[in-house]
Amino acid sequence: MSAYVKKMISLILCSVLLLSAAPMPAGAAISPAKLSGIKEIVASGGFWGGNSFALGKDGSVWVWGSNVFGQFANGTAGPEGWIITPHRLSVLDHTKQLVVGRGGVYAALKEDGTVTVWGGFEKKPKTVPDSDEQIEVLPMQTVSGLTHVTRINATIDGFLALKQDGSLVQWKVPAGSGQGYTEYPAAEKTPILTEVAMFSSGFFNAAVRKNGTLWLWRQESSTFNTGLSVTPAPVSNLYHVQTIAQNENNLLALTKDGKVWASVRNPDRSNKVVLKKMEGLSNIVTIQTGNGVNLVQNSKGEYWFWKSGTQLQYLQKVTGISGISRLTLDLGGFTAVKNDGTVWTWQQKYVSEDTWGVTPPKIVKGLLNPVLFATGENSKYAVLKDGTAVAWGTNMFGQLGISALDSRPFKVSPILKPVTLVINGKVIQSEQSAIYTEGNVMIPLREVAQALGYTVSWDGMNTILAKQGKSVMLKEGQFISDGGKGSIAVRPPAIQVSYTLLVPAGALAQALGITAKWESNLYRLTLTTQK
Repeated sequence: MSAYVKKMISLILCSVLLLSAAPMPAGAAISPAKLSGIKEIVASGGFWGGNSFALGKDGSVWVWGSNVFGQFANGTAGPEGWIITPHRLSVLDHTKQLVVGRGGVYAALKEDGTVTVWGGFEKKPKTVPDSDEQIEVLPMQTVSGLTHVTRINATIDGFLALKQDGSLVQWKVPAGSGQGYTEYPAAEKTPILTEVAMFSSGFFNAAVRKNGTLWLWRQESSTFNTGLSVTPAPVSNLYHVQTIAQNENNLLALTKDGKVWASVRNPDRSNKVVLKKMEGLSNIVTIQTGNGVNLVQNSKGEYWFWKSGTQLQYLQKVTGISGISRLTLDLGGFTAVKNDGTVWTWQQKYVSEDTWGVTPPKIVKGLLNPVLFATGENSKYAVLKDGTAVAWGTNMFGQLGISALDSRPFKVSPILKPVTLVINGKVIQSEQSAIYTEGNVMIPLREVAQALGYTVSWDGMNTILAKQGKSVMLKEGQFISDGGKGSIAVRPPAIQVSYTLLVPAGALAQALGITAKWESNLYRLTLTTQK
């Protein structure tokens, strides 16, 4: 066989990226792989900062969407940094719980009981000019004083953590300044409280001790007039609390005898926290609050709701939909999972001063058997029973994680895993990973070229790859080799995701004279320099 024939066969194999390790029937299609083994989705809002994390059952952490607050945990941040496919944060392996704090700060509770923080707060010395669009983030740090932690929560100015010995510790996010700071402040023990069984946070903090008493307090920096002291104090005449639920300034407490206590607003419209027993509710087994609504379920399986902050104003039973397996206040309203696995949503609506109504329930098409929900920046998520997850809503900054650039509202779509990219035997890590889309593998041009030993430059219009006297230019939809001696059409066209240019692997392999092997069973693309 001639050298020319061998080269042509090699080029053909490079361009046909759907070849798998095992023979495929003619016309067979490969579906993009779903991110699997997901424990929960943790979503972050904010127009520029919309992004999401997936926490795996194995303790792995995946991130996608915006990096404006340094969500990628690599010491960079900016409004232009965003990705459309989950990227694994190996520095956060062995994570047990993820929490999104206020002001673009994030915390991870590790399996060893320590807590790591990262995000958009300035480090010292500060080396970038003051700008809303430039944040120099402090490198990831383990918070001093935090060991043997079992649970963490975000507060209005920092975080709370529950330790194995039943004590609570708190720490604040440092205030921004032109000087910045060198390290995250250490955690401090919350005074008085011991033997804490559970806690919650919103505009104020709440904790239930093992003896069933409920304690409330506010943060020292809080501007909300809650009427609470910064030192925890017990709620009078409230005992045997079994569980609590909190959202912003609304708090519910369920006692062991099935009674419900709830925060009510004062007639003077202040935010002072006052808890009262909800007379008329009995045999309650679950409580929820959110979206301006309190929702409870009694031992008969009935769901009742009323306006939060009131003494049962607009109280009514949930009707109009049957066969409910689970009802929550997720996704911005009422969300019911029925016995057949379908999902229905509706909202309360104001009718008159004395009357509340609800909108007609609507099915969420394409969503079946969810076990958990999350809501982000105009985006919604659900973890399914099989450990995969789906997303829907808007996708302006890739916050859906579905390997698509479109910013229009999407139907329910699976969150996709990245393609494993191997170059000359080494796995290549890139924030915007290689993706499989519409029968093609699209790979990050700069990272791949540099891994192959090429220097990458930009002449103002075109990307140029150079190595040992050889050059390849990406110009007007073509790879042009050595000043025009050869050209290869880039099909499908290259796509720009934030700072990353993705090109079809087949076209780049041909242009550089390397071999490409696609293994669909492993969801892996291997590029190898020809010898």
